[in-house]
This record gives sequence, structure tokens and C-alpha cells, in this order.
Amino acid sequence: MDAELAAEEAEVLDAVLEADAGDERRERRQLNLAFGATAAFVVSFMLLSAVWGIAEDLIDGFSDDTGPANEVGISWLEPIYMPRHEECIDPNNGQDPDYIGYGVGYEPSLSIDSMGNMQITAHKDLRWGGEGTPLGPALGGPLDSWYACEDGQMTSWDYWASWFWISTNNGSNWTHGDGFGPTPGNMLFANYAAGGSECLGDEGDIAVDANDVIYYLDTTLEDNWWHRSTEGGANYQMGACQRMNTMAADDRPWVAAQGDGIIHYLGNSGASPPECSLDSGRYWYYHSENGGNSFSQCYSMPGGWSTISSQKHGPYVFVAQENADSNSGTVQIRISDDYGRGTGPGPSDGSWAAPVDLGPRNGNCPEGYPVVNNNEAGTVAVVWADCPNGDTGPWAMRFAISYDNGTNWSSWNVTPFDRGLNMYPFVSISEDNVVSLAFYGLDYDQNNSEDGYTAGKEWFLYAGALREPQENDTWNFQIADPTPLHIVTQYEQDNGDVHALHDFFETVISPDGTWMGIAYQQNIGEHPFEENEEQRYIKFVRGDLDV
Repeated sequence: MDAELAAEEAEVLDAVLEADAGDERRERRQLNLAFGATAAFVVSFMLLSAVWGIAEDLIDGFSDDTGPANEVGISWLEPIYMPRHEECIDPNNGQDPDYIGYGVGYEPSLSIDSMGNMQITAHKDLRWGGEGTPLGPALGGPLDSWYACEDGQMTSWDYWASWFWISTNNGSNWTHGDGFGPTPGNMLFANYAAGGSECLGDEGDIAVDANDVIYYLDTTLEDNWWHRSTEGGANYQMGACQRMNTMAADDRPWVAAQGDGIIHYLGNSGASPPECSLDSGRYWYYHSENGGNSFSQCYSMPGGWSTISSQKHGPYVFVAQENADSNSGTVQIRISDDYGRGTGPGPSDGSWAAPVDLGPRNGNCPEGYPVVNNNEAGTVAVVWADCPNGDTGPWAMRFAISYDNGTNWSSWNVTPFDRGLNMYPFVSISEDNVVSLAFYGLDYDQNNSEDGYTAGKEWFLYAGALREPQENDTWNFQIADPTPLHIVTQYEQDNGDVHALHDFFETVISPDGTWMGIAYQQNIGEHPFEENEEQRYIKFVRGDLDV
């Protein structure tokens, strides 16, 4: 009985759909006729308008309203502050009362795995590990050891390692990664046999390989610690703190990963490390194929500020860098098509091809990195800020892209403001070639102003996205977080100081290409230990892509 009823319902539904289809065909034919008549009218009107001199204004009006044809709209969700462990919150440590539950830090790194799980690390505030530090006299303060999660010590640290936050629900909320619990007490009692949060660190970087293994490198300035996690960071895979045993006096580390445990580490020593005395350079490349248990040593990549990226499944690795530590020059890219293999000290470049110039640098932006990123389809892009008018004169921004793993390139100017600063631009690329650009921006023309870098002007987070950008395409940048990240102070105006938001931030696009995430910094309130500095907090914002 039920089967007969279902059959009858199906016949009725088919009849309705057939009738609807017939009605739809008739309506479509009528619309086509109407459209044809309208098109004929528009063509006639445009011909007459050209004679009357109004066609150009009409066309311009349509162009201004619709924007670029390949523009991808972004709908921004509510920003989220990174949390502190509840037991480490201290209302008497100098934090702004409205933000005592949030982590103090700067220069965040952001990574994502194939499931959309994300990880953030950020530079700890070394001056906020208690009222004194082991470097007290050098920093102009009292001599003392550092403290973490300790009542009465005015510390903003929850643990000895640098911050490690994770999200396993596409950025809806964030928590600390597995193995990164509070480590209360004096740094002299850190338990290095326990690993995780017990490994005293300063700042780090994160990468994820093709198997979704997370590699987190945390520098101690003197060397580095390695951490490995799975399940988006919810499963810590190591025991005792694992020392890298390379790279003396490392500053900012960069990490990329691919395949099954292939890791690329680009270290910024600023000088030749003692173990690499047969070569010279600022940046040094180290290669591992066993998940970071051991590394090749001492391959120099001469040049200025640099970053690295790699395919997850394919063999390509890319390093973008200034061609030299100089006030002007070019941005170049180094490419390996064989996982960066065969590199070491001496004359051999292994699988790294000769550097390729991508575009000019007409100035020397304060600690501005050319940033490289790529996808699995052969798209690789580089973006960099340029400062042809000095630190506080109007900045420029340039972009280069290749759709064939770096064989052919297009490069052009993508400056967002007629007058303003576009600091630390970052690029992300989806697998279907949606290319997002984001930056810390200060528009000199805000509020109809006609002056330049002056007190009271506001920095914001900007972002925009295009599908398959071609040469001379323009991004329609929008503010991603309506709250100002920083307001220029009189001290900064007087001293030409544009470094309040520090050295970088990072973005990702989800594996399915439907949303993007940004980890970034916001300054709030006066710093308790540093004059002319503010408290710095790490935030995350997600934007849904109209794809």
C-alpha cells in the first residue's frame, strides 16, 4: 500500500515538474525576446550617447558600482581574542582590566591543516615575565629571573614556551594546544624532561605536512626547540624538549613542511653561524626528511629579509627574499623542484635554481618581509611593501604571481592608498586560485585629512580577494576588523616611529576555499614596563568568502 502511494505521488510530482519545465521554457523564450529588444535599445542608445558625449560617464558609473569582475566578497565575523589559562589570570599584573583574560603577545604565526584545524603561536613579551629579567640591566630594568603563571610577579606568561593556541572548529573558538598547560614558578625550575610548555621559548613558527602532522619550532634565540602534534594540535606527540642543535643566535625562524615529514627551516642569524664558517650569509636553509629528528647543515641563501613556503603534496619549495641587505634593489625568488634536496655547505646548490628577480625595491621598509605562498595547482605568489619615500612617506605595495610553479611571472603595483602605509602584506592562495592579500594599513586621507603621519590617526587590518588575478588587476581592500589596531601617538609622530604593530602577521584560506582566517595584533593601554609602548594582544578573525 505504501509503495503504491509512493508511486502515485511520484507520477504527480513528475507531471508538475514537466508542466513547470514547459512554463519555464515559455518564460525563458519571452525573456530572451525582451532581452533582445533591450539589447538593441542599449546599443542604439550607446551610439547616440557617444555623439552626445555621455557614454563614457555612463560606463564609468557602471564600473565603479560593480567592482572588478573577479573580485571575491568577504563577510567578516566577530573577532576573537586569544585566551589565557584561567588559573594564570592576574588582575594585578598591569593588564588593562577589560583584557586580563587574554594573551599578551605580538607577531603571530598561523597555520592550517587539511581538516580546517588551525594553530597560532606568537612572540611572548619578554619584558612582562615579572618586574625583572635575566637581561635586566641591558633592558634598563632590575635583574631577576623570569616567572610564569606566578601570583605577585606581574607576569603575562602562562608557560615557558611561546604561545600555542589551537582551534578545531574552523575558528569558532580557541584554546591552548595539548601539552601546553600552565608552568607556574621560576624559570630556573622549568622541567625540560616534560616537553611542551616546559621548553623555554621566545617566538616561533608552525608548519603542517601532507599527513597533517604539525611542526612547531620555538626559538630560544641561542637555538631552537621542536614540538610535534596531530589532530589539529589536540594530541602532543613528544616527550622531553627536543633541541635542534643548529643555528647560533637565531632571530626569526621560518618553517615549511610537505610530504611525509619533510621540513624546511629558514633561519635568520644576521651573521655567519660558527658551525657554518666556510660560507656566509644572513639566511641559512636546513633540510629534514625525518620529521625534524635531524637536519642538513649550513646552506647559505645570501640576501635580505626572506620567507619560505612549499607544496604539501608536490615537490616544489619557494624562498622569497630581498636580493641584498640594502636600501634598494629587487625582490627575488629561489625555487627547488625536488623538495629542497641536495643542499649543504660548499659549492653545491643541490636542487635550488638560480634566483629570479620579481620586481623592484625602491626603498627599505622597516623590517618588511617579502612573503611567498603557493598551492598544489602550480600557483605561487609574492607580495611586498615598498618605501620609495622613506618610513613615513606614502608607501607602495607590489605583487608577483606565477601559474606554472615559477616558470613565468607577472608583476605589478597593487598599492591600496593614494597616500598611506601598507605594512607587512601577506598572501594566501586557495586550491581554486582565490588569492587574498591582507596588511596593516594607515590611510593618510582618513576622515578627509590632508596631512601625513600624525598623532591620532588609526591603523586598521585590511584584506581583499580576487580569483585568478592577472597583471594590473586591483584588489578592493576592506577593513576586516572595525576596531583600530593602534592609534598613532605624539611620540611616534615626533620620531617617525611606524613600528608599533611589529614585524608581521599571517593569514590562511580554508581547505575547501570557502573562508579565510587572519591572526593579528591589537595594541591596548599602556605597557607597565616599557615607556612609549602599549600592551599587545593577539586576535583572530574569520571571513567567509563569496565563492
